[in-house]
Amino acid sequence: MRPITIFGSIIIGAVSLLPLGVLPILLGGLNDAGLLSKAGIGQAATLELLGLTLGATVGGYWMARGAMRLKTAATALGLVAVNVANAHAETTAAVFLDRAAAGLLAGLLFGAANAIIVRSNNPDRLTGILCGASVVPQIGLAYLFPVLLIPTFGVAAGLYALAAGALIAALFAVTLVDKVGVLKRAERTGNRFSGTVMLYGSATILQAAGLGAAWTYIERVATQHGLGPSVIGLAFSASLASQVAASWLSAWLVPSMAKWPGLLVLVLTQAGFIALAVLTDAPTAFIVAICLFASAACALQAFQMAQIVRLDTTRRAAVLILPMILFGNGLGPLIASFATTEVDVLGGGWAAVAMTAASLLLYVVCASRSTRQRTASHA
Repeated sequence: MRPITIFGSIIIGAVSLLPLGVLPILLGGLNDAGLLSKAGIGQAATLELLGLTLGATVGGYWMARGAMRLKTAATALGLVAVNVANAHAETTAAVFLDRAAAGLLAGLLFGAANAIIVRSNNPDRLTGILCGASVVPQIGLAYLFPVLLIPTFGVAAGLYALAAGALIAALFAVTLVDKVGVLKRAERTGNRFSGTVMLYGSATILQAAGLGAAWTYIERVATQHGLGPSVIGLAFSASLASQVAASWLSAWLVPSMAKWPGLLVLVLTQAGFIALAVLTDAPTAFIVAICLFASAACALQAFQMAQIVRLDTTRRAAVLILPMILFGNGLGPLIASFATTEVDVLGGGWAAVAMTAASLLLYVVCASRSTRQRTASHA
């Protein structure tokens, strides 16, 4: 794979994930504008993220079959149009429809990037690089949205910023290839659908659901605790900056590290610091907590990719690991929305802690099973 193709796929993948870093602030702005209720924040996030998951799953295969450049450019321009339409939405139903469509189109873009990454020589390292690169443009937007853009120009300004990002993806479509190779099929005796692989996938979905729930509601949690826009903006920007460092550090370290210990420690870190973010009303503690739980989750993705490649050497399951993460990101806010009310959103945060803790238990079981299987195969 040519370096320019890898670079272009990273840029397009970063654009497709651009809403993730600012989605809590964007949906909070729509809530303040009267277009979403507190529960509607989680529901809108779920629609967008499930659309992203569907698009990423389908896109990984559809984009790879041919005419990838043309498909990517057309999809990106469609995403521009949807975000502009959302900027002029006047009803909750229109917001739901626009965010679902935006998620689907962004998912197709992500599918194009993912199709190239999983066929590279270092998919685990490139996954970490993509996670970090996707966060870089989010850092500035996460501060500008609550501090300048939305207070000054309204929530529509944030949607126009996302449209501009999609336009950049359309321009980078030319760097891609039109078609990529077909991944080899698993043998009948292979472990593509083994119990261990499915258990691993379930744990990954739950971990991502915990992150998605926490990230979606954390801005409203901070507001409920009385933290101001400047603290919230600083917290999100600092968190996103730390995610870049964590992602790139894990991308560098993961090839030489033991996979299971690193993965389990990072999941535990995510659970613990989500809990701290929900509990504290101290600005410094809140900023530290959001930085650490989000960074742990971002660093985790390189370990998740590396471990699934070890569990399924055909890499066919690896194509699905990032869509599973996105599916979990979308499922979590929906579950958390049932634990929130118009006056109290802390229940959504505790739902995030519970989902992350459940994923940790499943990962421990999965690690034990895979270790026993590997020992038996060498006996």
